Amino acid sequence: MSELDRIRSAVTSSSDRFLQHLKHACSFPSISAEGLGLADMAIWLEGRLLDLGAKVSRLSVPGSPEALLGEFVGADSDRTLMIYDHYDVQPVDPLDLWDSPPFEATERDGKLYARGAADNKGDLVARLAALEVYQELYGQFPYNIKFFVEGEEESGSVYFERICEAFSEELKSDDCVWEGGWFDLDGRPEMYYGCKGLLYMELHHKAITGDQHSSIAVYAPSAAWHVLRALASLKDSEGNVVVDGFHDRIVPPGTREKELLDAMQFNEEAMKKRLGITEFVKGLRGNDLKYELLYAPTANIAGFNTGYTVPGGQKTVLPAEAMAKIDFRLVPDQDGTEIAGLVRRHLKEKGFGDIQAHVLSHENPSRSPLDSTLGRAAEATAAQWFKDPLTIYPYMWATGPMFPIAQGLGIPICSPPGVGRPDSNLHAPNEHIHIDDFYDIIGYTVAYLREYGQTDPS
Repeated sequence: MSELDRIRSAVTSSSDRFLQHLKHACSFPSISAEGLGLADMAIWLEGRLLDLGAKVSRLSVPGSPEALLGEFVGADSDRTLMIYDHYDVQPVDPLDLWDSPPFEATERDGKLYARGAADNKGDLVARLAALEVYQELYGQFPYNIKFFVEGEEESGSVYFERICEAFSEELKSDDCVWEGGWFDLDGRPEMYYGCKGLLYMELHHKAITGDQHSSIAVYAPSAAWHVLRALASLKDSEGNVVVDGFHDRIVPPGTREKELLDAMQFNEEAMKKRLGITEFVKGLRGNDLKYELLYAPTANIAGFNTGYTVPGGQKTVLPAEAMAKIDFRLVPDQDGTEIAGLVRRHLKEKGFGDIQAHVLSHENPSRSPLDSTLGRAAEATAAQWFKDPLTIYPYMWATGPMFPIAQGLGIPICSPPGVGRPDSNLHAPNEHIHIDDFYDIIGYTVAYLREYGQTDPS
């Protein structure tokens, strides 16, 4: 029996128990945006880490949910691997679109449906299971492991940077395993070395003292139109962001990144079918589409609220107030604080200085070396473990709080393949994973943890 087959056999023998652990984890409504279930989830997670033999510490700063640090002492105390995950989940609204209760994990057609199944409890529990299998097969880890799990990722990791700064000594590591990557729509594994940043803002304007009969719109100002014009001023007719200075700090891809871009697999037709469209914006395709996905920043209207919105109803009203939520995906080396200032300046210069523009959260983009010890180990293992070749992304087009660890603490990050897929309905009703993917990732994690111990860090 090969070593990889031995790992697969060990996972299979405990697969039912590992799935029950995941179902239990998904039963906690740990919604950070609503302050629900976090304490109970942290207690459960602490218990699992203790059962595996970790020394567990709770890390927090005033106002933050507690982060957990589970430390495993290895045979070589001079080398340390951090594993990062988060134990909080997104809200479940709209609840009536769920086919089964979001916190009662349900199996259907080989899939597991629950809030958090893909983001991020599937990867979290798979990694805990992998540590158990590793110890069963090989005993003590050959290096130290710091299992670092925060509880506010889904609400912007507001305190995460402060936690990393306050506990920088406790968090010192040589490499960091980040939240899992994906399997793409064709089932190919994907891996990332960085991520885009995110700036989330709220625009608010009150034009008159209160809602009025719409007949006076002939002489009374409209908050709705004013905010809509402000939003429209951020982009040109081609969809390009036209805020002065917005693009000044963007770093173009290097030679290695261009090579990875050329090699990236992206099933355009499958994605268009999933979205219900016949073409992408700007007619994007091929390398132009992949370039925009990884290296182009965005300006998105996430929500707009004003006036009377009852479906099918009628009410002739001139709303007094309007509010819009906007988000910007940022690329290296854009800075969220700087971009927020540029947006405010743009609004003022364009005649919208009376609109209040508040920053709700921001996370800066992150980049890590493409040849880190962990990356080489994860890539080499993937080439043997998966039937399909690995797709490597310099950055993921979504956002996570990598910056405080990769740039703040100087720890290279790699996000190996994980349990999710593009159609896993992250942040949406009926979130789910393929159960076989969960088992596959447990085994793959065991294999690359073993390979990491055998990879020369020089």
